[in-house]
Amino acid sequence: MTSIMRQAAKGFSRRAVEELSSLRSEPPWLRQRRLEAWRVFEATPMPTPQDEDWRRTDISALALDELLPFAEAPYPQVDSVAQLPQELRALLGEGQPEGGLLVQHDSQVVHVSLAEEAAKQGVIFASLEEAVREQPELVERYFMTRCLPPEHGRFAALHGALWSGGAFVYVPQGVEVALPLCACQWLARPGLAVFPHTLIVLETGSKLTFIAEQFSPELDGQALSCGATEVYLQAGAQVRHVSVQQLGRQVYNLGAQRHLLEGDSRLDSLIIGLGGKLTKFFVESVLEGPGANAQMRGVVFGNGDQHFDHQTLQEHIAPDCASDLLFKVVVKDQAMSVHLGIVRVHRDARGTDAAQTVRNLILSEGAKAHPILPLEIEASDIRRCSHAATVGQVDENQLFYLMSRGLSRQDAQKLIVDGFFEPVLEAIPQLGVQHRLRRAVDEKLGLVTP
Repeated sequence: MTSIMRQAAKGFSRRAVEELSSLRSEPPWLRQRRLEAWRVFEATPMPTPQDEDWRRTDISALALDELLPFAEAPYPQVDSVAQLPQELRALLGEGQPEGGLLVQHDSQVVHVSLAEEAAKQGVIFASLEEAVREQPELVERYFMTRCLPPEHGRFAALHGALWSGGAFVYVPQGVEVALPLCACQWLARPGLAVFPHTLIVLETGSKLTFIAEQFSPELDGQALSCGATEVYLQAGAQVRHVSVQQLGRQVYNLGAQRHLLEGDSRLDSLIIGLGGKLTKFFVESVLEGPGANAQMRGVVFGNGDQHFDHQTLQEHIAPDCASDLLFKVVVKDQAMSVHLGIVRVHRDARGTDAAQTVRNLILSEGAKAHPILPLEIEASDIRRCSHAATVGQVDENQLFYLMSRGLSRQDAQKLIVDGFFEPVLEAIPQLGVQHRLRRAVDEKLGLVTP
């Protein structure tokens, strides 16, 4: 990228949108799509606590006018992980080999690799910008059209206007990608807003495991991560989708992840929220075809003054579909978790089997958890539609029992928290990611130094 965007004015504007599109020599259809998203952004009011979706989440302290809309990486694209900065290499670790790896530094993708076997099968794994050049028809068909249009909300529209980086994944019909594809996004600059976009398309009968991780160091000023993920599952396709958020304590995380499921497709998703100052994240599964199945899992651990707000949607449109949601939340100190989970059953969604459960464990008097789980049912002939939530503190009797066997109170508490999270964490399909997350939990419990 040229120096024009390095010196772009703070704040967001139509001029910034036009400059970004021009610098990339984007085709007219994409430039027009950016400008239409900007129009929607300007026409959509800023969310406030008076809005139902934002009733317990106040973002008024986020100084949008002080953020840069783009910053290129401080080094050119590299061919291997060994050429990345040491701090970033340390985060990636030495885990199991990936089928592919994409690394984004600030607003730019700096590394992409794909296993030879997957490439021979016709799998495409590239930065979204490269995909616009190399696969324009595919990107134009799917990018922010049916799955996650700008009308989803003000920040989805801002994302559509200023997206930078992100990944494009395409798996042809009947292909099973043997090893996980991994995307790592590294936000290293204070005062920056990043807008990574992930677009995943699985054709009929294909299979994929995709792991996305977000990191940043502790910054000395505000920053914003405003990402979006769109996943299209054609008939019989299967995806395991893991998203890990470990951003720094000055980062606002406002994003959305949406899955469209055709007949007999299967989604296994896992959301892990550990970092950031404030998170408002939409996680949505839309079951459009008969027999579709969505399993949605989540792990959240907030400490200090962190604020997490996850809004989930299980939308049953077609008959004989199943969805099941389980989130496990731990909060301590003055942290707060909000979970608004909606199950929506349309009139023709006969035979629906849907359930949602949110379990909250409170470790400190000042911590708070607010699970809100409404059901919206229009169909009369359904198998099940249930919701359950628990909010409670660590059982003192359990602590006493463990301490009577020689454990300190801190170690006893760790054992309880580990047992609370472990059934979800052990299902992550990469040991390196599991290790990093367990260490992060120990840091929050004060057992290791960050």
